Amino acid sequence: MIKALLNITIFLFALNSEIHASGSVDSIGSNEKYYELIKEFVLGYNDVYQTPYFALIGKNPNPVMLLHGGMHGDEIAGYMACDSILRNINILEGTLIIIPRLNIKACQQNTRYVNIDLNHAFPGDITSDVYEFRLAHEFMWMVDSIRPNLIINLHEALTRYDSQAANDSEKAFGQVLITCVKPYESILENAFNTMNDKIPRDDYKFHVHFYAFHDYSSLDNFVAKFNIKSYTVETFRGFNITDRVKLQEIAVLSFMQEAGLKFEFPDIKF
Repeated sequence: MIKALLNITIFLFALNSEIHASGSVDSIGSNEKYYELIKEFVLGYNDVYQTPYFALIGKNPNPVMLLHGGMHGDEIAGYMACDSILRNINILEGTLIIIPRLNIKACQQNTRYVNIDLNHAFPGDITSDVYEFRLAHEFMWMVDSIRPNLIINLHEALTRYDSQAANDSEKAFGQVLITCVKPYESILENAFNTMNDKIPRDDYKFHVHFYAFHDYSSLDNFVAKFNIKSYTVETFRGFNITDRVKLQEIAVLSFMQEAGLKFEFPDIKF
């Protein structure tokens, strides 16, 4: 936990400084054109869930968006999209924080969870013998310390959204953007329109879906406790993995655009 505190302190210093670095960072690939500050940190230092995360900081460090995948280890498009964005994006203004594999143990085992569902473990308990509770607590503390403007979490679902799904607020579906807030916020509606304009197939397009508030979920805790805008992207696992990753990327980039970050990213083609 002491190391985690140090990581956050260093990150906040970098976020509020005028320091910039040139070149690339080996651990995230050879993005030679990236000329701003890239920092690598560790969440859960010296614990079983120790996992790297990255801060990509432009010339102006604000606004800040936090992106994470791998909360459920068998929902692979999310962490694959995080990896792709990390390799290929060039942040010009703003800060993008990426945790590719939030539940790294579940990702390594390609299973939804190891002990309990991490998304049912919030706000967490640092003293618990079950690591998911400790991870949830540390993640909450990290979010509270950084206070990003927007949090996007990447998931996948085994069933696809249809007309009947619109009335089911207790279940997640593929090809949806989940919110626990009504009326829908403008950033969500704008990002929704932006991403669907870029998606050529009607069955690939996203739908906004209201999911009932649950006090054990990460999204709901971020909204209720910190008043941070937070949304979940769900792709349908029935689509091929290449297209699912592209859909995740389009969704993330659309939210980044609406949040006010400026960036460069290669064209996404299906």
